[in-house]
Amino acid sequence: MSTALPSLTSIRKNLRLYAKLQLVQIRAAIEYCGDFWIGILGAMLQQGAGLVFVTALFSQIPEVAGWTVWNIAILYGLTMLPKGLTELFCDGSWTLRGKVNSGEFDRVLVRPISPALQSATAIVSIHGLGQSILGIVVLWLGMARSDIQLHWWTVPYLVLIVLTSASMIGALNFVINMTGFWEPSAQSALPTMLALVIDFAKFPLDIYNAAIRTFVTIILPYAFISYFPALLLLDRDTAWKWLGLATPLVTLVVILFTSWLWNKGLRRYQGVGH
Repeated sequence: MSTALPSLTSIRKNLRLYAKLQLVQIRAAIEYCGDFWIGILGAMLQQGAGLVFVTALFSQIPEVAGWTVWNIAILYGLTMLPKGLTELFCDGSWTLRGKVNSGEFDRVLVRPISPALQSATAIVSIHGLGQSILGIVVLWLGMARSDIQLHWWTVPYLVLIVLTSASMIGALNFVINMTGFWEPSAQSALPTMLALVIDFAKFPLDIYNAAIRTFVTIILPYAFISYFPALLLLDRDTAWKWLGLATPLVTLVVILFTSWLWNKGLRRYQGVGH
Protein backbone atom coordinates (compact mmCIF):
# COMPACT_ATOMS: atom_id res chain seq x y z
CA MET A 1 0.00 0.00 0.00
CA SER A 2 1.31 3.43 -0.92
CA THR A 3 2.53 5.60 1.92
CA ALA A 4 2.82 8.79 -0.15
CA LEU A 5 1.48 11.93 1.49
CA PRO A 6 -1.90 13.11 0.16
CA SER A 7 -1.91 16.01 -2.28
CA LEU A 8 -3.43 19.40 -1.48
CA THR A 9 -6.27 18.65 -3.91
CA SER A 10 -7.00 15.37 -2.14
CA ILE A 11 -6.99 17.09 1.25
CA ARG A 12 -9.44 19.76 0.05
CA LYS A 13 -11.71 17.08 -1.45
CA ASN A 14 -11.72 15.07 1.77
CA LEU A 15 -12.46 18.19 3.83
CA ARG A 16 -15.46 18.99 1.62
CA LEU A 17 -16.71 15.41 1.91
CA TYR A 18 -16.19 15.48 5.66
CA ALA A 19 -18.23 18.69 5.97
CA LYS A 20 -21.06 17.27 3.85
CA LEU A 21 -21.17 13.96 5.70
CA GLN A 22 -21.15 15.67 9.09
CA LEU A 23 -23.89 18.07 7.99
CA VAL A 24 -26.08 15.10 7.10
CA GLN A 25 -25.43 13.51 10.50
CA ILE A 26 -26.11 16.76 12.39
CA ARG A 27 -29.36 17.34 10.50
CA ALA A 28 -30.48 13.82 11.40
CA ALA A 29 -29.54 14.38 15.05
CA ILE A 30 -31.46 17.65 15.46
CA GLU A 31 -34.52 16.37 13.63
CA TYR A 32 -35.90 15.14 16.96
CA CYS A 33 -35.90 18.26 19.08
CA GLY A 34 -36.59 16.52 22.39
CA ASP A 35 -33.72 14.07 22.01
CA PHE A 36 -31.46 16.94 20.96
CA TRP A 37 -32.01 18.98 24.12
CA ILE A 38 -32.04 15.94 26.39
CA GLY A 39 -28.65 14.91 24.96
CA ILE A 40 -27.17 18.34 25.64
CA LEU A 41 -28.65 18.56 29.15
CA GLY A 42 -27.59 15.01 29.96
CA ALA A 43 -23.98 15.70 28.99
CA MET A 44 -23.88 18.85 31.09
CA LEU A 45 -25.30 17.03 34.12
CA GLN A 46 -22.88 14.12 33.68
CA GLN A 47 -19.85 16.39 33.55
CA GLY A 48 -21.29 18.63 36.24
CA ALA A 49 -21.29 15.71 38.66
CA GLY A 50 -17.50 15.67 38.55
CA LEU A 51 -17.42 19.41 39.20
CA VAL A 52 -19.65 18.95 42.24
CA PHE A 53 -17.13 16.46 43.65
CA VAL A 54 -14.26 18.91 43.10
CA THR A 55 -16.23 21.73 44.73
CA ALA A 56 -17.02 19.53 47.73
CA LEU A 57 -13.37 18.53 48.04
CA PHE A 58 -12.12 22.10 48.00
CA SER A 59 -14.71 23.19 50.54
CA GLN A 60 -12.59 21.25 53.04
CA ILE A 61 -9.07 22.11 51.80
CA PRO A 62 -7.77 25.31 50.15
CA GLU A 63 -5.62 23.64 47.50
CA VAL A 64 -4.14 20.37 46.26
CA ALA A 65 -0.43 20.22 45.37
CA GLY A 66 -0.46 24.00 44.97
CA TRP A 67 -3.56 24.04 42.73
CA THR A 68 -6.70 25.90 43.83
CA VAL A 69 -10.21 24.91 42.80
CA TRP A 70 -10.18 27.57 40.05
CA ASN A 71 -6.83 26.35 38.74
CA ILE A 72 -8.32 22.87 38.44
CA ALA A 73 -11.37 24.38 36.74
CA ILE A 74 -8.97 25.42 33.96
CA LEU A 75 -7.83 21.81 33.61
CA TYR A 76 -11.46 20.68 33.50
CA GLY A 77 -12.32 23.25 30.83
CA LEU A 78 -9.27 22.45 28.71
CA THR A 79 -10.26 18.77 28.83
CA MET A 80 -14.02 19.03 28.35
CA LEU A 81 -14.03 21.54 25.48
CA PRO A 82 -11.88 19.62 22.97
CA LYS A 83 -13.36 16.29 24.09
CA GLY A 84 -16.83 17.67 23.43
CA LEU A 85 -15.79 18.90 19.99
CA THR A 86 -14.37 15.46 19.18
CA GLU A 87 -17.59 13.75 20.22
CA LEU A 88 -19.60 16.21 18.12
CA PHE A 89 -17.49 16.08 14.97
CA CYS A 90 -15.45 12.86 15.06
CA ASP A 91 -17.09 10.22 17.22
CA GLY A 92 -17.56 7.61 14.51
CA SER A 93 -14.40 5.74 15.46
CA TRP A 94 -16.43 4.12 18.25
CA THR A 95 -18.40 2.20 15.59
CA LEU A 96 -15.22 0.72 14.12
CA ARG A 97 -14.88 -2.32 16.39
CA GLY A 98 -18.50 -3.36 15.82
CA LYS A 99 -18.15 -3.05 12.05
CA VAL A 100 -14.94 -5.08 12.00
CA ASN A 101 -16.51 -7.72 14.23
CA SER A 102 -19.71 -8.02 12.14
CA GLY A 103 -18.03 -7.74 8.74
CA GLU A 104 -19.89 -4.51 7.95
CA PHE A 105 -16.49 -2.90 7.46
CA ASP A 106 -16.47 -4.60 4.03
CA ARG A 107 -19.01 -2.01 2.87
CA VAL A 108 -16.75 0.80 4.01
CA LEU A 109 -13.85 -0.56 1.95
CA VAL A 110 -15.80 -0.85 -1.33
CA ARG A 111 -17.16 2.71 -1.29
CA PRO A 112 -15.25 5.37 -3.29
CA ILE A 113 -14.56 7.41 -0.14
CA SER A 114 -11.68 7.18 2.30
CA PRO A 115 -12.42 4.44 4.89
CA ALA A 116 -11.00 6.68 7.63
CA LEU A 117 -13.30 9.54 6.59
CA GLN A 118 -16.34 7.24 6.58
CA SER A 119 -15.41 5.89 10.00
CA ALA A 120 -14.88 9.35 11.51
CA THR A 121 -18.28 10.62 10.29
CA ALA A 122 -20.29 7.49 11.06
CA ILE A 123 -22.12 9.16 13.95
CA VAL A 124 -22.55 12.56 15.59
CA SER A 125 -22.84 12.63 19.38
CA ILE A 126 -24.97 15.66 20.23
CA HIS A 127 -24.05 15.35 23.91
CA GLY A 128 -20.63 16.59 22.80
CA LEU A 129 -22.23 20.00 22.26
CA GLY A 130 -23.38 20.09 25.86
CA GLN A 131 -19.92 19.10 27.07
CA SER A 132 -18.31 21.81 24.90
CA ILE A 133 -20.65 24.50 26.23
CA LEU A 134 -19.96 23.52 29.82
CA GLY A 135 -16.24 23.34 29.02
CA ILE A 136 -16.26 26.94 27.75
CA VAL A 137 -18.06 28.17 30.87
CA VAL A 138 -15.79 26.29 33.27
CA LEU A 139 -12.63 27.39 31.44
CA TRP A 140 -13.75 31.03 31.43
CA LEU A 141 -14.62 30.95 35.14
CA GLY A 142 -11.34 29.23 36.00
CA MET A 143 -9.28 31.77 34.11
CA ALA A 144 -11.23 34.73 35.52
CA ARG A 145 -10.93 33.53 39.14
CA SER A 146 -7.28 32.51 38.79
CA ASP A 147 -6.26 36.07 37.97
CA ILE A 148 -4.51 35.04 34.76
CA GLN A 149 -2.77 37.94 33.10
CA LEU A 150 -4.07 38.20 29.55
CA HIS A 151 -1.58 38.76 26.74
CA TRP A 152 -2.02 39.35 23.02
CA TRP A 153 -1.32 35.66 22.45
CA THR A 154 -3.67 34.22 25.10
CA VAL A 155 -6.82 33.88 22.97
CA PRO A 156 -5.02 32.67 19.79
CA TYR A 157 -3.08 30.22 21.96
CA LEU A 158 -6.28 28.87 23.54
CA VAL A 159 -7.92 28.45 20.12
CA LEU A 160 -4.84 26.60 18.83
CA ILE A 161 -4.68 24.36 21.91
CA VAL A 162 -8.38 23.49 21.78
CA LEU A 163 -8.32 22.66 18.05
CA THR A 164 -5.13 20.61 18.20
CA SER A 165 -6.29 18.88 21.39
CA ALA A 166 -9.56 17.91 19.69
CA SER A 167 -7.56 16.49 16.79
CA MET A 168 -5.32 14.57 19.19
CA ILE A 169 -8.29 13.11 21.07
CA GLY A 170 -9.92 12.10 17.77
CA ALA A 171 -6.74 10.40 16.61
CA LEU A 172 -6.27 8.62 19.94
CA ASN A 173 -9.88 7.40 19.78
CA PHE A 174 -9.02 5.82 16.44
CA VAL A 175 -5.93 4.17 17.94
CA ILE A 176 -7.97 2.86 20.87
CA ASN A 177 -10.64 1.38 18.61
CA MET A 178 -8.23 0.03 16.02
CA THR A 179 -7.41 -2.69 18.52
CA GLY A 180 -10.42 -4.34 16.88
CA PHE A 181 -8.28 -5.22 13.85
CA TRP A 182 -6.12 -7.39 16.12
CA GLU A 183 -8.64 -8.38 18.79
CA PRO A 184 -12.08 -8.10 17.15
CA SER A 185 -14.24 -9.17 20.09
CA ALA A 186 -17.25 -6.85 20.16
CA GLN A 187 -17.44 -7.09 23.97
CA SER A 188 -13.88 -6.00 24.77
CA ALA A 189 -13.66 -3.48 27.60
CA LEU A 190 -10.19 -2.32 26.54
CA PRO A 191 -11.27 0.66 24.36
CA THR A 192 -13.55 2.08 27.06
CA MET A 193 -10.90 1.55 29.73
CA LEU A 194 -8.26 3.35 27.66
CA ALA A 195 -10.66 6.18 26.79
CA LEU A 196 -11.26 6.84 30.48
CA VAL A 197 -7.55 7.70 30.87
CA ILE A 198 -8.47 11.21 29.66
CA ASP A 199 -10.04 11.84 33.08
CA PHE A 200 -6.51 12.03 34.51
CA ALA A 201 -6.10 15.24 32.47
CA LYS A 202 -8.73 16.95 34.65
CA PHE A 203 -6.33 17.08 37.58
CA PRO A 204 -2.70 18.21 37.94
CA LEU A 205 -0.04 15.60 37.23
CA ASP A 206 1.58 16.55 40.55
CA ILE A 207 -0.91 14.39 42.46
CA TYR A 208 -0.13 11.19 40.52
CA ASN A 209 2.72 8.72 40.86
CA ALA A 210 5.52 8.44 38.29
CA ALA A 211 3.86 5.58 36.38
CA ILE A 212 0.65 7.52 35.72
CA ARG A 213 2.54 10.71 34.87
CA THR A 214 4.60 8.81 32.30
CA PHE A 215 1.55 7.09 30.84
CA VAL A 216 -0.47 10.29 30.29
CA THR A 217 2.54 12.19 29.00
CA ILE A 218 4.12 9.65 26.62
CA ILE A 219 1.79 6.69 25.94
CA LEU A 220 -1.58 8.47 25.77
CA PRO A 221 -0.37 12.09 25.93
CA TYR A 222 -3.47 13.70 27.40
CA ALA A 223 -1.26 15.87 29.63
CA PHE A 224 -0.62 18.04 26.57
CA ILE A 225 -4.29 19.00 26.26
CA SER A 226 -4.64 20.44 29.75
CA TYR A 227 -1.79 20.23 32.27
CA PHE A 228 1.09 21.71 30.29
CA PRO A 229 -1.03 24.43 28.63
CA ALA A 230 -2.43 25.32 32.06
CA LEU A 231 1.10 25.68 33.44
CA LEU A 232 1.82 28.19 30.70
CA LEU A 233 -1.46 30.09 31.16
CA LEU A 234 -0.93 30.28 34.92
CA ASP A 235 2.75 31.20 34.39
CA ARG A 236 3.89 28.62 36.90
CA ASP A 237 7.49 28.84 38.04
CA THR A 238 8.61 25.65 36.31
CA ALA A 239 10.38 24.82 33.07
CA TRP A 240 7.67 22.22 32.35
CA LYS A 241 5.27 25.01 31.38
CA TRP A 242 7.04 25.40 28.03
CA LEU A 243 5.79 21.95 27.08
CA GLY A 244 2.48 23.76 26.68
CA LEU A 245 3.87 25.00 23.36
CA ALA A 246 4.47 21.43 22.20
CA THR A 247 0.80 20.42 21.95
CA PRO A 248 0.55 21.00 18.15
CA LEU A 249 3.74 19.01 17.59
CA VAL A 250 2.58 16.15 19.82
CA THR A 251 -0.75 16.17 17.96
CA LEU A 252 1.07 15.84 14.65
CA VAL A 253 3.09 12.88 15.97
CA VAL A 254 -0.10 11.21 17.22
CA ILE A 255 -1.83 11.74 13.86
CA LEU A 256 1.13 10.32 11.93
CA PHE A 257 1.25 7.30 14.24
CA THR A 258 -2.52 6.83 13.85
CA SER A 259 -2.19 6.97 10.06
CA TRP A 260 0.59 4.36 10.14
CA LEU A 261 -1.40 2.08 12.46
CA TRP A 262 -4.53 2.53 10.33
CA ASN A 263 -2.70 1.29 7.23
CA LYS A 264 -1.39 -1.68 9.22
CA GLY A 265 -4.92 -2.45 10.40
CA LEU A 266 -6.36 -2.25 6.88
CA ARG A 267 -3.74 -4.68 5.63
CA ARG A 268 -4.56 -7.06 8.46
CA TYR A 269 -8.35 -6.96 7.94
CA GLN A 270 -9.52 -10.00 5.99
CA GLY A 271 -13.26 -9.46 5.80
CA VAL A 272 -16.16 -11.83 6.38
CA GLY A 273 -15.58 -15.57 6.03
CA HIS A 274 -11.77 -15.52 6.28
